[in-house]
Amino acid sequence: MHQPVMVESVIENLNIRDDGTYADLTAGFGGHSKKILEKLSDRGKLIVVDRDPFALEHLKEIFKENKNVVVLKMNFKDIPLDFKFDGVLLDLGVSSFQYDTPNRGFSYRYNAPLDFRMDTEGNNRFSEIFNMDISQIATIIKDYSDEYDSYNIAKEIFQKIQKNELKTTFDLKDAIIKGKKGRDISKGLKRVFMAFRIFINDELNSLQTLLNKLPIITNQKCRVVIITYHSIEDRLVKNHFKNSTDFTSVHKKVIKPKYEEIISNKRAKSAKMRVLERV
Repeated sequence: MHQPVMVESVIENLNIRDDGTYADLTAGFGGHSKKILEKLSDRGKLIVVDRDPFALEHLKEIFKENKNVVVLKMNFKDIPLDFKFDGVLLDLGVSSFQYDTPNRGFSYRYNAPLDFRMDTEGNNRFSEIFNMDISQIATIIKDYSDEYDSYNIAKEIFQKIQKNELKTTFDLKDAIIKGKKGRDISKGLKRVFMAFRIFINDELNSLQTLLNKLPIITNQKCRVVIITYHSIEDRLVKNHFKNSTDFTSVHKKVIKPKYEEIISNKRAKSAKMRVLERV
């Protein structure tokens, strides 16, 4: 099961009032949400959001007795503008459950259909890649992962498409390995799989849309806690708030997991937390 990251820091930095309204916009399997709920009285309210149907079923089950919890299936970018929150949590990235479920196609460790979708009920955009040329594929890889061998990898992927040999995650893995030519293969696999996941789920546009909405859906003194897992996401968040007149940074530097947490949960290693407060 998925281990939530930096739980103590999340709760501390949300600065929760027991009668406030809070949102976990990437609720997953409810690890952070349950801790937020523990801080709320009956007058408080918690909105939990996710777009993964499997996560939604779990969330509905664990919160079925809690009348002050509302579970919503949606992309966080679509959160209605009439909400007003006193605290917002955004824990970006993929859950352990998604990585460790072979048929979801998120991991190069399992041979599975090329999927990458957070919402398995939505359209699979991977088919769009089959109509792209080498430079277009390379652009996706470079822009969404900073992979320096993007063109060589894209060339191998394109050749597999032309031969009708790109059908599974292992086919994609093979193309990446050939494109890397023996250099930093492990990092290359992680970067390219991440790039296609970001593209398929339109993750950066979703994040930017939500960031633009935050001044509308937050009350004064609202704390916004955002956890990112790669430099592209973190850069987007940092630059968005750099000259903001609506939010101020609570901490001068990003918050990172403690050593003990990284030892017990390796997927926490790349996490960076930024905390903003509505002025």
